[in-house]
Amino acid sequence: MERPLSIRRAAPRDADAIAKLAAEAASQEGALSSLDVDRIKSHAFGSNALFEVWVAQERVGAPIVAQAIITKSYDMRRGAPSIVLCELYVVPEHRRGGLARAMMSAVARRARDVGARELAITTGVENEVAQKFFAAVGAKRREAAMFMMSADGIEWLAAEGN
Repeated sequence: MERPLSIRRAAPRDADAIAKLAAEAASQEGALSSLDVDRIKSHAFGSNALFEVWVAQERVGAPIVAQAIITKSYDMRRGAPSIVLCELYVVPEHRRGGLARAMMSAVARRARDVGARELAITTGVENEVAQKFFAAVGAKRREAAMFMMSADGIEWLAAEGN
């Protein structure tokens, strides 16, 4: 990282860049991203935001070169908020210079500011680079059983209550 970069919470004007970086991140894992501009604008901003995006850039108006996407949750056992890091992406030409670590520091500050007692990090099971990075910044691997219900399953189960 040659020039100092500023890290800030994203604004609606960043939606195009966020969508582009989300697509790049997904493609590097052989996947597609459904995080489009309209979803970002309706889900990441305002008083009922479902997620937050933190971005890095050299100056206002310069290209965004990294992003961290987080969601807020609640840890029932600890009785405290928690943060989930859903995506951390740094464009290739800005890697290996400390930017990912700086982004994680910003995420940790956000977790601290909301009173989180835990910061959960999700990454692909095959993404060894990400796993090594998260271990290097002090995250401990925790195995858990995760169950996912598809949209069809949600509709099927929701219909039971009608």
